[in-house]
Amino acid sequence: MSGSPLRSLDLPDTAPHAASRGPIVHKFGGTSLQDSERIKRVSGLIALGSGHPVVVVSAMAGVTAQLALLAQDDAGEQGVEEVLSEIRARHLAAAATLGAVGGPSLATRVDEILAAVRAALARTDFEKPLAREDAIIAAGEDLSAELVTGALLAAGVDATPLDARRLIRTDDRFGCALPDLPETDRLVRAEALPLIAEGRVPVIQGFIGSTKDGRTTTLGRGGSDFTATLVAAPLSADEVVIWTDVNGIHTADPQEVEGARAIREIGFEEAVELAYFGAGVVHVSATKHAVSTKVPLRIRGSGAPEETGTLINPNQRSGAEFAAVAFKPAVMLVRVRAFPSAMAHGFLARVFTVLGAHQVPVDLVATSHSSTAFTIDSKEDLTAVRDELSRFAEVEIIPDLATITVVGHGLLREPGMEALALRAVGKTPVHLISQASDVSLNFVVSEEDAPETVRRLHLSLIELRSDA
Repeated sequence: MSGSPLRSLDLPDTAPHAASRGPIVHKFGGTSLQDSERIKRVSGLIALGSGHPVVVVSAMAGVTAQLALLAQDDAGEQGVEEVLSEIRARHLAAAATLGAVGGPSLATRVDEILAAVRAALARTDFEKPLAREDAIIAAGEDLSAELVTGALLAAGVDATPLDARRLIRTDDRFGCALPDLPETDRLVRAEALPLIAEGRVPVIQGFIGSTKDGRTTTLGRGGSDFTATLVAAPLSADEVVIWTDVNGIHTADPQEVEGARAIREIGFEEAVELAYFGAGVVHVSATKHAVSTKVPLRIRGSGAPEETGTLINPNQRSGAEFAAVAFKPAVMLVRVRAFPSAMAHGFLARVFTVLGAHQVPVDLVATSHSSTAFTIDSKEDLTAVRDELSRFAEVEIIPDLATITVVGHGLLREPGMEALALRAVGKTPVHLISQASDVSLNFVVSEEDAPETVRRLHLSLIELRSDA
């Protein structure tokens, strides 16, 4: 990488170690790429960092939503061509503002990508509706990779786009595909390592992959984080840096809790619990994959690159303490009680057989010998499930709830930790309490009560205890 006028941005070294041996994978989300000013900051972060970067990018903010409307044949009054023209103009205008090199070639690539979208919209031979949607919405990441590559080249970085379809091999569960890890590892090493050896910076689309016969797939919401960890493991990366619009994982949502602060270091298990139960800074699958492959994961804010952010560390352990509080809204509680005349033996197996047959994703569970209660997202349609369960049990569904999750470590093994949390909950009505691990304690309360309960828990368990 050469020096460049970007040094006037005075951005810090982004390398996590003084002597970095492996590459560092940097993932930038849509909010970090939503306009030319933010893309310029991204190119500065890469140009001024040490170590060898690998870049993973999401679509520019808002573009995936536009493409999804086209895929669902819901372009409205604008029409397909107007939406595509708007997307084209936005990317080319950003390129011009950034001074991205390539000129006509970049415009040609934008037009080629949008032509592929038109072709996918016209096709009628897709086996599954979501296969068509994946082929269309993946264009957002395709466009972003071209734009970021151009911006990096203009900043003096020897960058090149590397198509994720050649790297991330998946099954054919379109919309939420699962990667074939051994084949993905092989392809990443074969395609990316030669570029890195040449001193080039691969720019890879997040979120997308392909089946073994070349059909485009997507990894589901937040899949770009997952892409970054999938790429990092076979490259023996020193670290994955997830650049977001906040400077790390916080002790609570800063928009809801005034005293929330960034956590310098947190364990993998705690991070997974936070990701799953409301603190959507990092994708659950990305965190779990980083755990299994032992790749350090760091969350940093692209708007505050001077901050070190939060390191998710598999070995982070100390004395028992509370780390953070999160809440997940739009939850409903399902209570299932066996009929008095029914045999209790086998009751729970029957309930969960029904849930499994209908592929209902369950979050929290509490059980006894003849009853159970569990939470699921409010968006789930339970009509068929309720009908089937009602054949052998009483079913009650309570909507408009939220899950509050207190995360830390030592919550089971240290006496009195649960009591401290329960005291902070106070007189707030609780529909369910669940504690299945040493790192989290969950409460289900009304959605209306959740924000104030979170603030009370944060004040009592984190703010006041940290000041002690």
